[in-house]
Amino acid sequence: MTATESQGVTPRTGKAPSSGRSALLVTAGILLSRLVGLLRQRVMAHYFGAGAMADVIAAAFRIGNITQNLLGEGTLSASFIPVYAKLRGGGQGREAARFAWASLGLLALGVGGVSVLGVLLAPWLSAGLAAGFDAARLARTTQIVRIVFPMTGLLVLSAWGLGVLNAHRRFFLPYAAPVVWSAVQIAALWGLGGWLGWRGEALAEALAWSALVGAGLQFGVLLPAARRLLSEVARGDEAARGAGEKAASAGSAGGAGEKAGDASEKPEGRLGLDNPNVREAARRLPGALLGRGVIQISGLVDTLLVSFLGTGANAVFGYAQTVYLLPMSLLGTGEAAVALPEMARETAEADRARRDAAIRARLGASLSRLSVLALPAMGALIALGPELITLLLQTGSFDREATGRVAPLVAAYGGALLGNASGRVLGTTCFALGDTKTPARLALVRVVVSTALSLVLMQGLSVLGVVLGAVIAGWVEALLLARRVRAEVGGLGLEAVRLGRVLALAGVSVSAGLGARWALPEGLTSRPLGAFLVLAAFGGAFLLAAPGLGLLNVRSLLRRR
Repeated sequence: MTATESQGVTPRTGKAPSSGRSALLVTAGILLSRLVGLLRQRVMAHYFGAGAMADVIAAAFRIGNITQNLLGEGTLSASFIPVYAKLRGGGQGREAARFAWASLGLLALGVGGVSVLGVLLAPWLSAGLAAGFDAARLARTTQIVRIVFPMTGLLVLSAWGLGVLNAHRRFFLPYAAPVVWSAVQIAALWGLGGWLGWRGEALAEALAWSALVGAGLQFGVLLPAARRLLSEVARGDEAARGAGEKAASAGSAGGAGEKAGDASEKPEGRLGLDNPNVREAARRLPGALLGRGVIQISGLVDTLLVSFLGTGANAVFGYAQTVYLLPMSLLGTGEAAVALPEMARETAEADRARRDAAIRARLGASLSRLSVLALPAMGALIALGPELITLLLQTGSFDREATGRVAPLVAAYGGALLGNASGRVLGTTCFALGDTKTPARLALVRVVVSTALSLVLMQGLSVLGVVLGAVIAGWVEALLLARRVRAEVGGLGLEAVRLGRVLALAGVSVSAGLGARWALPEGLTSRPLGAFLVLAAFGGAFLLAAPGLGLLNVRSLLRRR
């Protein structure tokens, strides 16, 4: 496979172009949900600005996000999806369905218990996360956290639906589904804040309740789609996957083939604690939880440190993360979501040399696509951050002064984009290979490095020092993951990355944006119209230069196979 083919940029058929199209679907779904999420943030910024109540909302939702990330998509990526995809890849469709329903039952029990504990422990969680808050802000944070925890439980259950759909290459719906969650919150803010004039604590509490309702609706969107797919798997009707009923019955792991007929009738009615595949996923779970837990502890520590840096510090920290997470989610999350089920299927290959070659090729294709998008995006965050913030967030109470506080943080986060996105894909490779311990150990290294650097740098750089500590730690983790994967599969497929051309693409794109900033009248770029023109110049240059440099072919990406 040539470097160009590995990027999915030729009209030839094969696995790589299919992966490129899958990545495009993930990107489209994430882009839609992130854009609506940014609209939600913009509406929140309009009503809460960067003051005390914005601090409360940022801290309370941060606690919920940490719990969701700990139990949700990341953990399921390491434990559920590899087992499910491997069963389907081996023709064991009915056993895969039994395993999926058992996982949902156990997950529901787990998140129910965590939600109850979260409500009961809300005062202590709030005090631990935001120790720098005064008594009034702490009390308000506790009140919001008690609503956020049940919301988090529903979002974790949605991650199960995402895992099932991803394993079937149904990428758009699960990543677009959070649009529902954001839309309900936007409607609540506009309705109660705009029409009824609610403000302050009352509006913040209403926002939390609307987030709970939105989470329930999001799960309601994903569950029927996942159920249909699992019913098809249980009946052995997926001809395109070659997972016929005969293969499922003959190849069921641990002698489960004799019970497959019962599973096809009502697989969701069994927790399956005696299921060997459930036990395999459970064996992977501690490492996955440790890895995700360590990362979330890092986020908790960062939020705790920032809480001591004055009123509005948590708010500007959260806004900067919102801007950064748009490209990070599109790149790192998208590529990891596509690569994991494909790599997991390839681990069913008995020949070690062929398995390693297939994984190297897929990893190289992912890293190649990442480089084409991540390096220009890094340039935009670093050089054009003020315009991004102006366009996305500057409105109402979020004024030009707030934009100036957030811009240096966005620029710093820009330096982490390629490292964190690559690290996400490399960690996914470890998960596909059944190794959850290495990502967990390296996540611990990341936390230690990040915390130590943040404590030093924040003394002179305030919030920026905390961000820089996290950026450097992210690169350390990515490089260590790369060394581990190279040792396991014999390489990273980096021959597919056309670095010189990618750097040229980044340079042309950023230069166009900076040129537009220079050419526009002074002061116009501080308003949304001017910011849009600057970013349009950047985007237009990218779309023109990428095909010219042989780095992007939209027609090829749109091919089904």
